[in-house]
Amino acid sequence: MTPPIFPGRAALTLAAALLLAARPGGAQARPAKAAKPAVTAVRGVVRGEDVVRSARRYLGVPYLLGGETPEAFDCSGYVRWVFAEYGITFPRTAKEQAAFGQAPPWEDNTLLPGDLLFFYGGQGAQHIAIYVGRDSIIHASSSGGRVKLDRFVRRAGRPTWFNRRLIAVRRVLPMEGTFYLSGSGSSESRPQQTADATPGPQ
Repeated sequence: MTPPIFPGRAALTLAAALLLAARPGGAQARPAKAAKPAVTAVRGVVRGEDVVRSARRYLGVPYLLGGETPEAFDCSGYVRWVFAEYGITFPRTAKEQAAFGQAPPWEDNTLLPGDLLFFYGGQGAQHIAIYVGRDSIIHASSSGGRVKLDRFVRRAGRPTWFNRRLIAVRRVLPMEGTFYLSGSGSSESRPQQTADATPGPQ
């Protein structure tokens, strides 16, 4: 008996697959995913200039009471996030943060980049900013509605709100922390913190 001239189902399936792969515009090869550069955690001394550099990256982020991520910050949530980029864990509220670090020596009346400034808001320390240098601070401003730079001592020849209401300075840095380096050698931000639903002071 003459065998059938039609191949079996398995052979048809294989032939169809080969034809489809050979056709232009047929089976499309999936593009390879770009490999993320390796990130290495390196322990080192975190200085004020490091924190100020990180803090500046968030200029313009909207202000939101209770905000503690780069989508929106309040004042203490902002400071907490910036320091967490270096593995330095802060309490959540400005009042709690005022107990962190040391007050500079009384004879040292010079502020340094990275110093934390606390301002009176009716119930103790209710606002916090990071000193940048050259009479400038950076903070999440409720009145400005965003993370912004401001003058600390004088603006247009007059004392500022900040100068009049300063009640504490805390010096945290230098301190041992963590730098996250990509394969190219550049530093990447890797906040090490958990969300806290408790709104911070303004």
